[in-house]
Amino acid sequence: MVTHLYIYPIKSLGAVSVSKAVMEREGLRGDRRFMLVDVEGKFITQRTRPELTRFTLMESVSGYLVKDAVTGLEKELSLSPSLGNYISVEIWDDQLEAREVMDGWSLWFSQALSQQVKLVRITKEKPREMKEKYQTVLAKNTSFADSLPLLVVTSGSYIALERKLQGPVDRLRFRPNIIISATEPFVEDTWSEIKIGEVSLSGAKPCARCSLVNVDPTSGQSDKKTLKTLASFRTINQKIYFGQQFVPISIGEIHVGMEVQIIRSKDAIY
Repeated sequence: MVTHLYIYPIKSLGAVSVSKAVMEREGLRGDRRFMLVDVEGKFITQRTRPELTRFTLMESVSGYLVKDAVTGLEKELSLSPSLGNYISVEIWDDQLEAREVMDGWSLWFSQALSQQVKLVRITKEKPREMKEKYQTVLAKNTSFADSLPLLVVTSGSYIALERKLQGPVDRLRFRPNIIISATEPFVEDTWSEIKIGEVSLSGAKPCARCSLVNVDPTSGQSDKKTLKTLASFRTINQKIYFGQQFVPISIGEIHVGMEVQIIRSKDAIY
């Protein structure tokens, strides 16, 4: 069963917990369609700027209310904001054109971060294409997610990590989109295709983790404990895995509480 749904409207900023969401070809509607870039167009994340956790988001009438917890300032981001020129942006190994968001957003973030940045939006006219081996008949493009459009984690995987840590772990450290109840840890590794309502998803690849999971999503404080503990029992071929990335096979609406059908399975990554 689906227990939690999250979207991250602006990459590496606060999560928005939702009770229902529309699955589009590029992932959940509203998820990582916006991104902050520096003067060279390179993406900015909590890996190097953990203080980005200061920006929280919540749904509003026309989009999302962005709040800076440090200054207390708020600004409303429309789902269909005014967009400026295309600029070249870089996210990992991908280079693409994205449009700058107008209405003073770049200045607002630049002043808060004491660094010149721009807020950009991905467009359907200049999409970010996935590697061909992960594409489905329906989905060819992704969002500003690190790689593929969706991250699925089961409750059993979190419980297994908490046992090793001997304490609770904030689910949002791992930036999941969908959390599914399951007693067996890391069973999501074996899901080749799942179905939630009318939405079918392809299990494309396990998610390799980095130091981002060490960042407390509430305080922005970082330590090495979470990744070090995960590495002690989830390192495979020199990578540390937690959760699996999925790609849409069909679109539609999903809700918290929906049952999950396992359509096809595959071998675990161990």
